[in-house]
Amino acid sequence: MRNIGIVLSGGGALATAHLGLIKRLEEIGEQPKVISGNSAGACVGTLYTHGYTVDEILKIMKKEDWLKVPFHQFRENGILSVEDMFTSFENYLPKRFERGNLHIGAVDVDTGEVVSYNEGELYTVLKASVALSTFFKPVEYQGKYLVDSALLDNFHIEPLIDICDVIYGSYVIPMTTYDSKENHNVQQLVNRLFAINGYQRAKEKFKFCDTIIDHQYLKNYKVLDHHKIDEIFEKSYEYCKQQLLKSAKTPYL
Repeated sequence: MRNIGIVLSGGGALATAHLGLIKRLEEIGEQPKVISGNSAGACVGTLYTHGYTVDEILKIMKKEDWLKVPFHQFRENGILSVEDMFTSFENYLPKRFERGNLHIGAVDVDTGEVVSYNEGELYTVLKASVALSTFFKPVEYQGKYLVDSALLDNFHIEPLIDICDVIYGSYVIPMTTYDSKENHNVQQLVNRLFAINGYQRAKEKFKFCDTIIDHQYLKNYKVLDHHKIDEIFEKSYEYCKQQLLKSAKTPYL
């Protein structure tokens, strides 16, 4: 049996598109066994490796606020603390995870190093991975100060390269057309620079995938479109059905 891996990028609500790919992979007999992800992709991957189905994950993502940024708190308090958020992780996940089929990426803001976790305090590591650096304070863990790795590594494929027979990649943040109105909004401009840098770095690593799903068709959706999660999932599933037409018994690469 082949050891099938999948890389799930960050992307807020757009990370729901990962579920469309996973559903299609299950249908063609290519169910992922090992998952590496960061930020929202880490949330999806963590739930999946802990036994939740695609439909169950979709329901959780709609119910919880993991893919949202509480702007009202940000305006009132400035930079946010993840310790006050994501408390509902404990409703779905164990406190710790052991070395196995899940890899979660983050960045140490002290050294600038991309770090990967395959075991440890799951709540803490997951909170660190979703701590978007422009909104959240770094999370202190094992002597490091960690934030979301989206700026430096939004496609955390390295842990899978030497251990998987087949690697699927899923990158969900599309490159949209530049709008000059962004010049008047600092946060929008910063977000765009994040997206450009993240995508260019990710593209350099697509070559390590046997199949890459680059979800550029999501140009009309934003990372904060939590209210459009169902729509994003359906579009992803239909797209992935077209991209992965053949069964695993007949290699398509």
